[in-house]
Amino acid sequence: MAVSIVKTDRTADVRRAVELLGGMKKFVTGGEKVIIKPNICAAKDTFTGAVTDPEMVAEVCRMVAECGANPVVAESPIYPFKGSRVYQRAGYADFKSKYGFEFMDIDSADSREISIPRGRAIKASVVCDAVLNCDKLINMPVLKTHLQTVVTIGLKNLKGVVVGKQKHIIHLQGLHQGIVDLNTVVKSDLTIVDGIIGMEGTGGPTNGRPVKMDVIVAGDNVVEVDAVATRVMGGDPMKVEHIRLASEQGLGSLSGFEMVGDSLESVSARRDLPKTPGLNKILITDIGVRVMNLLRDPIMLLTGGERVVRKARLGELIIDEALCDGCRLCIPACPVDALAYGEQLDCDYKLCIQCFCCAEVCPRGALKKKF
Repeated sequence: MAVSIVKTDRTADVRRAVELLGGMKKFVTGGEKVIIKPNICAAKDTFTGAVTDPEMVAEVCRMVAECGANPVVAESPIYPFKGSRVYQRAGYADFKSKYGFEFMDIDSADSREISIPRGRAIKASVVCDAVLNCDKLINMPVLKTHLQTVVTIGLKNLKGVVVGKQKHIIHLQGLHQGIVDLNTVVKSDLTIVDGIIGMEGTGGPTNGRPVKMDVIVAGDNVVEVDAVATRVMGGDPMKVEHIRLASEQGLGSLSGFEMVGDSLESVSARRDLPKTPGLNKILITDIGVRVMNLLRDPIMLLTGGERVVRKARLGELIIDEALCDGCRLCIPACPVDALAYGEQLDCDYKLCIQCFCCAEVCPRGALKKKF
């Protein structure tokens, strides 16, 4: 099937994006339970480019309901954000009363551990039962950047079906490959990218710069949709590791498929995409952490472990003390307990694995990656 491109600033034009693919009835049938998975990662509104527009999600729900199917919107925010605060700010707290469709907080719903037979980085994960039991899954990411993966679109959006702190396991065992592993067992039947207001810059996925891109991209293959969406941002999908790996593992193609609707040239522009140093492409394993520690601080070994105070090196975490307000959300977000707060926030670089989960949850953008 093709990937559709619609140049628009109207959320209602999501209908045209799906109609170009053959209409919603091509994807869902009467009586089916359909999970719609937006990106509501943080307590941001749609004008920040961080979250999927609820109006677009509601329109997709209507299209599903018109087919006689039962749509349920399901999502979980970045750990350790609380869903209630996040959904309120993002415009989803009153989704059922406003639009008439069910909304489910994945972190509060039933879940179970599943095996990932084709997994290379992760062999198991804890995933929401409703997602595992649904008849169809519609994936609705935002078109935006990510400080650790360059872009976060359809493939990475499915990380939100993993419950709570279990998301961190993917960071610890290899983020790019872990994203691909998850997509081998949780399959998107239809992917619709909200690119009307997206995000660029190294602060993505939560603290980047909002930018009007005025585009909706849709298709039945998440890899092909991600490839097109990356090109819309002026990027090369071959240089986005998880997209390339997904293609190499047979989940989809990066080229050679049909594109329908508006031309790619009419919607694409060179956006400010994060540069990913080779340092951050290393899969983080127990051995990898020890090797990185040895490479980072050989002097510490010679001095018997005495801490050497220094500025962050290329690719490491930096803390902007002027922006930090001491909210401490970053501390439980760190999967290796590298952060502590005394008189100010401090990072133990011996422990830090450069997953940048802390930067994702920081509401003030005080935690950043050094380039």
